[in-house]
Amino acid sequence: MEKTQLTEAQSLELITSMINDSRSRLARNSGTPFLIWGYTTVAVSLLNAMALYLGWSHAWAWSWFSIPVVGWLGMLLFFKQEPSARNYIDRIVSMIWVVIGLSFAWLFVGAVVFGCSISFLTVVVMGIGTVLTGCVIKHRTTAICGWAAMCASLIFPAVYFIMAKSGSAAAISEVWIWGELIVFALIFLLMMVIPGHILNHKYNK
Repeated sequence: MEKTQLTEAQSLELITSMINDSRSRLARNSGTPFLIWGYTTVAVSLLNAMALYLGWSHAWAWSWFSIPVVGWLGMLLFFKQEPSARNYIDRIVSMIWVVIGLSFAWLFVGAVVFGCSISFLTVVVMGIGTVLTGCVIKHRTTAICGWAAMCASLIFPAVYFIMAKSGSAAAISEVWIWGELIVFALIFLLMMVIPGHILNHKYNK
């Protein structure tokens, strides 16, 4: 029985084809996780904004903890329906988001101890994950949305700076206490929901 010998050019072509197929499959499957986490965060943000605006109980703030619960349940259901072999590129993207998730412990410390804006820190870190994912799967729109969200995160420190320097800080603060959550929701809409729909539309046709 003869053994087929691959030339160097054929080997490179085979490897390139496998990488491209993997990247295409990863891009096709990456839209739904963006939508799961994006819509969950937007919904909880708007719920808390409405609770603050209407003067509901502060107990609604506990609803923030529903984001990881709903998110991970959604991911488990999604990957159960979409079983596939994991390769190196899959593991790279997974590790990016594992590190992003674990970094939220430091974000909380920074927000509580040092008085940093948790909205600002969250958007910056999630934006980094979105940009890196877009670069790995070579989807420019995803990367651009991540960069745009990171730029938009400057709204949070800018407002706090204006409140610190303005004589009408109390009036601004009264609106910003719930307005910040609406801005946060809109940024997540840009950063995760829009890329998720674009990815699903492009690769699942």
